[in-house]
Amino acid sequence: MCGLPASGKTTTAERIHASAGGVLIRSCDVYRSLGISLPDWVRRTEGFTRSLEAYERERDRAYVEMAHRLEQALASRAPLVIVDAVHGEWAKRQVVYRVCETLEAMPILVWCQGASCETIQRRFELRRGQEEQADPRNEASDFSVFRHIAGLWEDPMADPVSVPTVVYDTWRDELRPLRGPSDHAEEILRSALAMAPGVSSSR
Repeated sequence: MCGLPASGKTTTAERIHASAGGVLIRSCDVYRSLGISLPDWVRRTEGFTRSLEAYERERDRAYVEMAHRLEQALASRAPLVIVDAVHGEWAKRQVVYRVCETLEAMPILVWCQGASCETIQRRFELRRGQEEQADPRNEASDFSVFRHIAGLWEDPMADPVSVPTVVYDTWRDELRPLRGPSDHAEEILRSALAMAPGVSSSR
């Protein structure tokens, strides 16, 4: 999975997992298992305006753990592994691709996008006040999280390594091949997202 915070990655990943099975690795679960609290870091960095190096080290630690879990799942011959995280920088995506290459798995990038800035802000507002509840998906509740990650974003289409890529517009519920070959991935995704080929972009 790939996409900015509140773009619909986790919901999409869960729909794929519910339909196609396999192993689901959610970044929010990894953060919690490592004791990394986004609300705490929002406070400590004053909305990601200071002490960013310390936070980035923690964020890198979470990505290392996700890569480790991916490696374990592929080594156990899981037929499908879904890694639900922003993957906004080339370096983060590159680690996934290297693990896949080593274990002879085919990486497919599912890029969630489509929501307007206003919609994303509303999604953050809906999470506010629910950060301490059992569901770790609500931890990114401050819009400064989005601003910080958006500032680090690197266009996947500019990556020096090309992998099959599909865009899922979570606002229009539209799947669009961006870079192939990804026919098998599209079939899995369309089935998981309960979509038929040729869905109109005007939906």
